[in-house]
Amino acid sequence: MRAACAGALTLVIVCAQAAGAQPPAAQASVLSVEDYLQIRQLVASYAFGLDGGGNNGYDYADLFAPGAEFVRPPTTGRDNLAKLALGQPHGPIYTRHFITNIVIEPTARGVTGKQYLVVIDVPEPRGKPGSVFVAGHYEDEYVRTPQGWRFKRREFIPSRSGAAPAAPAGAPR
Repeated sequence: MRAACAGALTLVIVCAQAAGAQPPAAQASVLSVEDYLQIRQLVASYAFGLDGGGNNGYDYADLFAPGAEFVRPPTTGRDNLAKLALGQPHGPIYTRHFITNIVIEPTARGVTGKQYLVVIDVPEPRGKPGSVFVAGHYEDEYVRTPQGWRFKRREFIPSRSGAAPAAPAGAPR
């Protein structure tokens, strides 16, 4: 009887261990304060790379990791990214892209981020009036490279106008 009980107990323990031996859930990446600062610097450098067009657009292109993708417009490759930067107004005193509200999120698959973008055509003295050219937000994936943090994937999502959302039920009007 003791042997049967010991065998049953062993079976229960082995089954319990097997049930608990499943792989742990994927955990979010751990970022240091320095990582957060470097990613914020990357995002800030993006606007300067586009507006300035420095180094024939390669200051912008070099913010992307090899094989990275800019989704809208679809652009890959360092030379094509440099051309994208040069395909819009740019210059050493040109200021047009304003990026705000940077959110960086470590995830189980890597590091993602998002931020708002407003592109403003600044009024010119005795010229055309200023206007908001476009607004929206970016959704990013970042990757750490030997050169530091870079964009792995970047997508621009334009804002859309529409009807004001309805107030939640029971909310004061």
